[in-house]
This record gives sequence, structure tokens and C-alpha cells, in this order.
Amino acid sequence: MRILCLGDSIMQYNDWTSYPQTGWVQLLDRFFVPGTQILNFARNGRSTKSFISEGRFDQVLSQAQKGDFALIQFAHNDEKKNDPDRYASPEKGGEFRQNLTMFVKKLMEKGVKPLLLTPVTRRKFEGDVIVNSHGDYPEAIKETAGELNIPCMDLTKATMDYFEKAGEKGSRRFYMNFESGLYENFPEGKRDDSHLRPDGASVVSRLFVSCLLKEKDKWSDYKALTDGICFKGIYEDKEIDDEKLMW
Repeated sequence: MRILCLGDSIMQYNDWTSYPQTGWVQLLDRFFVPGTQILNFARNGRSTKSFISEGRFDQVLSQAQKGDFALIQFAHNDEKKNDPDRYASPEKGGEFRQNLTMFVKKLMEKGVKPLLLTPVTRRKFEGDVIVNSHGDYPEAIKETAGELNIPCMDLTKATMDYFEKAGEKGSRRFYMNFESGLYENFPEGKRDDSHLRPDGASVVSRLFVSCLLKEKDKWSDYKALTDGICFKGIYEDKEIDDEKLMW
């Protein structure tokens, strides 16, 4: 099974040079059976508009195969009204919805099964409550998915609920918000409440899988995807690697 990932820096693969920043789909394969391939096309700073204009969506189509699944998650950069190269309006009939619709239809023509995902929340607290910093974009995504009759995983709500429960202080460990001296790549620390650290990426991957399992009976065409999710106990007969445990 192959999963194509289209998105921005919240999804993007990060190597050692930007550690501990971690795109959430970097940990997604841990939630699926061995052999699942995650093809990550997400790139830092991209919106639906720039993903198209730079030819990145053409790259996705050139590698897409019948039977693939595609996760599509944008909004962080589509919101930037002061950047005409990236801004895409979420209004009905607006460019953001048009771009999402084009992604879905072109992928379906290739035999790919797409899913739309609302964006991961920013860590923006007002008192004890996380507020929606994505405006009308999550609703635009959900409405577009409904019009196209495809699944939509509401990761905005799921992550807002989860990180709000962790609290303003406790949620810091999930984001690139930390003091100096912890990481070699960021000796002076970081104050970034958008991008994720490994713990945050793991949480978002788990929340995505949980959302998917809740919806699995509604979407028979996506059965191969939900069947590929690992459940506790599947590999109970696997021998224990004592060396790995000790070292």
C-alpha cells in the first residue's frame, strides 16, 4: 500500500539538520503494517496555489499509481493575504476550494483515493482555551470534501481538543517551543507554536488514525487503508529482540 502526502511544513520530511522539527507523516508508518510506503511530497511554505504553480502537483501526478491513497492538508500558507503567490481565498467559489477540488479530481482520474484533512492547530491559547487560528479554512475543507463525496479528517478539532487538554504549559513539548541548550541545531532555543517536535508528530499521526477508524464504516472504497492500520496484539507472536531492549 502507498500513501501520497500533499501539504506544507507541518507534513514535510525533516532531516537531521532541522531536528527536532518533525513533519507528522514522518511517524505515520508506525501506525500501519510493515511494507506501507509513505511518499511525502509536502514542502515548507507551500499553499495549494504555490504547490500548483511550482509544478509540485505535477510531480505527484507523475508518480501516482492506481490504488494509492492521498492525504491532502493545506491552509497554513493559503491564509497569507499579503503574499499573492500563496494566498488562496477560502470563500465559496474561492481559489482554495477550487485548488482542492482540482487535486481530488485529478488524483481520482489516476485511480487514487484522496482524503482531505483540516490543518493541525497552532498552539494559540487564550486563557485555558486554544482558539482557532485558521479562520474559515477548516470549514471550507470539510464542505469541499462533502461536495466531492470523499472522507475528511478534522484534525483541526482533534488537535485543538488534545493540546488544550494538555494545557498551555504542558503542550509546549509537542511544538518547536523550547528553551536554549536543549538541541544542537537551535542553541538559543525556539518560540514556534506551529511546527511539531517528535512527540507532537506522534500525537497527530495517532489522532489521524483514530479519526480514520471512526469513519471507516462510511467509506468502503477506503477499506484497504483502514485494514492496514496496526492494532495492538497483531504481532504478539513476534520474538523479543533482547539486544534491542538492552541497548
